[in-house]
Amino acid sequence: MTMEEEPVSKITFEQIADFKFTAAYEAYSKAWDEEHRSEGRRRLNDLISRLFNKEISYPRFYGELSQFLGGPGRGREFRRVRIQGQRKRDYKRQEQKRARLKRHKR
Repeated sequence: MTMEEEPVSKITFEQIADFKFTAAYEAYSKAWDEEHRSEGRRRLNDLISRLFNKEISYPRFYGELSQFLGGPGRGREFRRVRIQGQRKRDYKRQEQKRARLKRHKR
């Protein structure tokens, strides 16, 4: 005797007013459409319902959701890259030096 699994259905929420949750729901929906295993879909449902009930934070939600989303960064955590600024005067000096070297290299 084989047990048939019940099809897992996508969770929907009525009138979502929070922008952050709306964006999270869109990411959940995309992951849901790409996931075909019922166990994965149950886990996605659990994630979105825990986020809706404020049991987990948004960064944790996206961290756990990233394993379901495909792409080159699948399974890796997002790290911010530090942007190094430069003073206007230093930038201008470097540009003048490059232009001078380029002019005399001909």
